[in-house]
Amino acid sequence: MNAIMDSMKEIRASEELKASTLQYLSGQRKVHSIPVTRHVLRYALIAVCLLMALGLGGYSVYRKPVSYISIDINPSIELGINRFERVVSADAYNEDGQNVLKGVTLKHVPYGKAIDRLLADEAYSGYLTADSVLVFTVVSDRPDTVIKEINESGTGHAYNAQIYTSDEFCMEEAHQYDMSFGKYRAYQELSLYDENVTVEDCHGMTIGEIQDRIEGCKHHRWSEDDVQQIPENNWGGHHGGRRGHHGRYR
Repeated sequence: MNAIMDSMKEIRASEELKASTLQYLSGQRKVHSIPVTRHVLRYALIAVCLLMALGLGGYSVYRKPVSYISIDINPSIELGINRFERVVSADAYNEDGQNVLKGVTLKHVPYGKAIDRLLADEAYSGYLTADSVLVFTVVSDRPDTVIKEINESGTGHAYNAQIYTSDEFCMEEAHQYDMSFGKYRAYQELSLYDENVTVEDCHGMTIGEIQDRIEGCKHHRWSEDDVQQIPENNWGGHHGGRRGHHGRYR
């Protein structure tokens, strides 16, 4: 037995055997590690894609307007407001409005702050005279919330602004004539009293001039009873008595 044990002690693995054994074991490790690595990469790519989708989806939601405010005096400017109550678009519909927007930043701020910033702007404030008429027109599925914010705007309240509501149909139609929907709503109201007035006529008028024409037509051409009989339509009525899709608020 001792002789057998002693003979076994002399058995040594050759260097060639060691090398081949190590190579085999290394190959086995690679075979087993490749599927794991592929799984990790697959999950990582899925995670990146999900994050990108969420990011792009969130940005799409952020930049999409859900409410609109037309601000008309002579500059005609429309603000698009997202669901987070921030301004995501500001568009001018006449040259005066374009000049104003060149000097004031309204995007990415709460719309109440944007309104105050606009009305306090040096270029815009020059239009806010004692005789001027400042009109806000709102298109929204929650107009009362927007109107409340406008009323609570210190600058807007200081100028005794008139506030109306409108709808997306009126807005789309107004844009076909390159006119703000606030001014277009006023044109629609005037056209009820003066059938000869055209969109082109109103393009060359301030919102105050259109309002004066409306009041003049009411005074000279309609009795109070006649006014009450005007069919419901898209220009609206006074606060507390909204007509059609448009209402007026004070």
